[in-house]
This record gives sequence, structure tokens and C-alpha cells, in this order.
Amino acid sequence: MNLGSGWNRRSFLSMLAAATGNLLSPSRLNAEGMFSKKGKQTIPPVDGHPIVPITSGLGSTGDIYAELGVTPLININGTVTVIGGSVMRPEVMELMRQGNQHFVLINELEVAAGKFIAKLCKSPEGYTGLVTAGAAAAMVVGYAGMMTEDLEPRITSCPDVSGFPRTEVIIQKSHRYPFDHQIRQTGAKLVEVETREEMIAAINPKTLAIHFTNILSDRGKVSGPETVAIAKAHNIYTFNDASADVPPKERLWEYPALGFDMVTFSGGKDICGPQASGVLIGKEELIRWSMLNMSPQEDRIGRPCKVGKETIFALLKALELFVNQDYDSVLKMYDARAQVITDAIKKFGVTALPREFNPQALGNVTPHYSWHIDPAKLKITGPEVMQKLADTKPVGIGSMGAGASGLRGRNPDAPAGPPPERRRRPSDPSVFGFALWQIKDGEDKIIADRLVQIFSEAPKA
Repeated sequence: MNLGSGWNRRSFLSMLAAATGNLLSPSRLNAEGMFSKKGKQTIPPVDGHPIVPITSGLGSTGDIYAELGVTPLININGTVTVIGGSVMRPEVMELMRQGNQHFVLINELEVAAGKFIAKLCKSPEGYTGLVTAGAAAAMVVGYAGMMTEDLEPRITSCPDVSGFPRTEVIIQKSHRYPFDHQIRQTGAKLVEVETREEMIAAINPKTLAIHFTNILSDRGKVSGPETVAIAKAHNIYTFNDASADVPPKERLWEYPALGFDMVTFSGGKDICGPQASGVLIGKEELIRWSMLNMSPQEDRIGRPCKVGKETIFALLKALELFVNQDYDSVLKMYDARAQVITDAIKKFGVTALPREFNPQALGNVTPHYSWHIDPAKLKITGPEVMQKLADTKPVGIGSMGAGASGLRGRNPDAPAGPPPERRRRPSDPSVFGFALWQIKDGEDKIIADRLVQIFSEAPKA
């Protein structure tokens, strides 16, 4: 399908360049701008690199995706990393630009950012924040910090933790998940338990912490408050991975208030910060030890977990917007986008089903919208509709290949034959649906237009 709407990257970029070109022109950034009328030195607004139209090379066509031969997507899948996470708001993009104005000591900036986070997120007394390169990176530097403390010989040895006094991390068997790899990569050893009694019995002089996987908390036999109580009674740490678990925004302060020593949230999901960003909230001493184990420090396990100054500023703005937003208004916006689609396709006998929304779900909290195809009118199934949306050109609408786990390597020990099919929830073949939380303004109309084309071309029953 060739999208015939007015949505055009080239025209948008040209408009942006025209709007900012005069404001940020080099002529306005002369030496006089360095000083006020009183002769006092001031800081110029930018670093001498204004935003300008790209007239040659990569980006000159206004469609960098086409230039590289890849298909961009309208995101109806969700905030999954394999398709880029979430959409940054214009204010967040602007803070990223402002963050590029000057150089700064990254450690100094991180400390200031941590105080900003702690105040904004109503953190308990003695807690602060840290901007990390994602929630997974927060786990790496957090667990490394617990083990190394501020001891340089340990810091430079990690993940060789032989000789470290405490290296075992207790985790409920039901809380095992792909991201406990980030605990193991620090050299820590995971100890599986199932019950409260087993958790207590597993504690020994080598025990460092208890890990809590928030999104799986309903599968375990030991709750978050119970985990914290057990850990405190035995003088060990607790870490709560709540990566995808806001909204509701209140969890940003409720989980630390429960007494978890460290809690991490992804910055690139519904907080809508830079994709490679995360928030780690924890006790000041633990955050300092975490910083000692990450970039810009050298010879650390967390050196690859680099966070640029631009990302730090952008994440802070995204977090501020997220905390201050009126979520009821956000939900109304999602409903309005769904209504655009409903109004466009109802003439084909395709009807909207009730919105599915659980505001207290453990993670990925967002409405899910679905529609029913009348099999007496159209001979097309819900999965076929979703495939046709994904096949849309030049911009795909969703992706049938956006598995959250990403690429997988070859297993030479796997049994011969095709890989087993992924188990999916039983569903009505006449129903299709998706979430709308990561689409941009106007993309609801693009989806609606494409669905009109799909149903117009579908065989009649």
C-alpha cells in the first residue's frame, strides 16, 4: 500500500529547519553573545552547531530509513526494545539537544540528576537516583556495587568474584526470567527457592541479596513486603526489577517506600525517555557504589553501560512529564484514536469490542483495543488482517516478527526438526486488535485508511 496521506518526513524536517535556522544561526552566536551588557560572562545558547537542513549524504532525502533500505513501523506492538521502545515527546528531544550544548563532568551531572529524581519521585529519606543505560544496565551496576562496595581491588576484579565475601543472590524459581542474566554476568550466583521457609533457609554468610521480579510477583509464593522483611531481618539487600511496571506513576515511590534497597524502571518504555535509558532508585551508599562500577569510570564491568549527558537530561524531562501527566486525559486520547478506527471500518460490519484495561496490572499497563469481523460479511480472519497491516509499505503497521526476545543463536544440541511453535492465548479467529499507546499524532488515521483498504479488498462472504 502506498500511503497517500499528508504525513511526509521530508516536509516535516524542512519545516523544522526553517523554524530553527534563524534562531540558531551562527551570526547570533558571536563573541558578543558570551557577555551581558554589564560585561559579565554568560553561556551562549548553543555550542555553535545550529540545527540545519541536511543537503547531502545520509538524511538529505528526509527519509533515512529508505536510504538504508529498512522498513520503519507504526508501533502497535508495544514498548518492546526490538522495535525501538517508545516515542519521545518534543520536549524530551529538546532537552536532548540542550544537553549537547556544553561539556560537563558526567559524575557531577549524575549526582545532580539523582537528587532531581529522588525529589520528583518522592523517594524515602536517604535514597537517591541514578540514570542508567536501561533497566538491565541498572541491574548490572547495582549488583556489582553490592558486591564490590567502594573497594577498588574488587571493582577492577568483577566479574571474577573469587574471594568476595558475599556473592549469592536468592531468587524465587517463579521469578527466573531472561534478565537474571544481568545478575549472573556480574559473577553472582543465583540460588532458587520456592517458599518463604526455603528463602529463609537459603540465607547464609555468602548471601548478598534477594532479587524480586515485580512483573512475576503474582506467580511467586513470597510477596514483595515479605521479601523485604526477610532481607532486613538477615541484613541482606533487596533489588526490585520493575522495568515495565509504570504506569501507574505511583509505583515510582511506592516500591522504594516498601523498603527495597534498589528499584529499577525502564526509561524507554511508558516513561517515554530515550530508549537506552533507565532509572535506578536506591539507598545513597548503594547508588554511589553502583556509580563506581559504571561509565565514565574505566576498568569496570559497567564501562559498557555508558550514559551520555544528552540522555541524562532527556530522561529527566521524560520522567518529569510522566509524573505530572493527567493519565485520565491520556486514556481519553487513546480512546479517541480507537474511535477514529472504529468509525472508518464499521461500514464493513467490523465492530469494536469493549476496551480491555486493567489499571493495576503488574506491567505494561495500557488499554488494548479489538474489533470483531462479521464472518457472514467478510472472508478474512483477524490474524490475516494483522499480517496485512504488518506488510504495509512504505511504513509497516506493527510487526509479526517483533518477538520481545530478539535474535536467537543456533543450538547444536537441539533435537532435529522444526522449532516448537510459540504457545499463544486461544483467540477468536474473527477478532484482531492492538494497543495504541505508542502511535504518533495522525497515525490513527493511517491505520484506519489501511484497514479500509484491507476490508475493501477482502472477499465477501
